[in-house]
Amino acid sequence: MPGNDLTYDALWQTSQKEKRTNELQLVPKTFYDDMTEFINGMEKESHTEEEKQRASNAARMFNELYARRKQKIMMYVAYGRQLPSQMPQQDTDLYDEAAKVMKAAELSSGAAAQKPQLKVMQDIPEIILPSGRRVGPLARDQTIEIKEKDDRMFLVNNKICKDM
Repeated sequence: MPGNDLTYDALWQTSQKEKRTNELQLVPKTFYDDMTEFINGMEKESHTEEEKQRASNAARMFNELYARRKQKIMMYVAYGRQLPSQMPQQDTDLYDEAAKVMKAAELSSGAAAQKPQLKVMQDIPEIILPSGRRVGPLARDQTIEIKEKDDRMFLVNNKICKDM
């Protein structure tokens, strides 16, 4: 859905594109917020039965579109694929949370334990971790292995790294 073309027809076209392919369609980063605002406006401005029905159809179509996108995101997680860039934050958050759950389920199911790896989110100088271990300097997007749980939590909670 290009730009701010918030119309019923644009929602329908986006929905149809999402149905036709297994790939996650690119939508603007503000897509969900913009469409929610658009549909809420339609509902408030609906005075005739036809307008109310159109607003109801738009809401249903939007919910179905989101349900399809969630299914696709779960498939991306299941197959270890990265999301396309420039996805709405809601999609990225869902992907990240699902990936964490999937990773935790793999580890608790007795599968071969993976090494506790983190991805560095920002360049940092050498720092001292809660365990007293020194780490760094680190470069953005670098992958590091941190075995100590408190050290991993420190790095993640301070947004220095994220779990992989």
